Amino acid sequence: MTYVEWLRVRGTLKWTTIVLGILFVLACVARVALPIHNHMEGEHEMNFGYFVIFGVVVALIVATMLGAPFARENDGHLEVALTKPIDRTRLALMTIGVDAIGIVAALAIGTLFGIGLHTIFYPPWITFHVVDLIVTVFGIIGPLSWYAMLAAATSSLRRGYGTIIGIAWPVAAVVAGLSLLDPNDNPVAALIHAVFWTLSRIDPLVYMHLNSDDMHMTADPTWLPRLAMLAVLAAGYGVAAVAQWRRVEA
Repeated sequence: MTYVEWLRVRGTLKWTTIVLGILFVLACVARVALPIHNHMEGEHEMNFGYFVIFGVVVALIVATMLGAPFARENDGHLEVALTKPIDRTRLALMTIGVDAIGIVAALAIGTLFGIGLHTIFYPPWITFHVVDLIVTVFGIIGPLSWYAMLAAATSSLRRGYGTIIGIAWPVAAVVAGLSLLDPNDNPVAALIHAVFWTLSRIDPLVYMHLNSDDMHMTADPTWLPRLAMLAVLAAGYGVAAVAQWRRVEA
């Protein structure tokens, strides 16, 4: 019943791997062309969470590419989709499950790419601590929440879902940026801050903090509420997507 979705996921992962493979080859060429310096020799201790960052970026990109599964079913062949001998809710959950597997696979591919890319220049001594486990969980839940949001935003559309997918990143960035606006006793700025701060509460990217000092997601005291909120958003958006899909008529 989800054969087409499996093909879509496989194709997305194939081209993702090809692009990363090309980047890896280019990095190898650059490494050969660069002169060898002392700071590029020897092992460097690295937390596993550092490499998960690469995986998170790749997983978010793949989640964006897969983020309109129901709108694609609604685009020109809904009548055929509705003839499948299976309950629509079950089919929707199976479709989401297939895409979720693809997103987690993209996280793994991106993480391996990060390790390989780093190894070209600095052979790493990889360590794994509790914080790296937290990073990994964020790396799974965050992209899934982003995917669910896009699915919910597009599940009732017949056309134009590509526009939603295309502007999702800029809109999320603007919302997150304006939510940090300092009112500075300015009523207009205070209103803008209040509006966009409220909107930012439903933006999954807001809860995925990156620490520029040590290059991995920080395990600060807020990590558990942020992770819980990501899980709530993933579940909420997923339910909204399925509910809208059930109401779509041919």
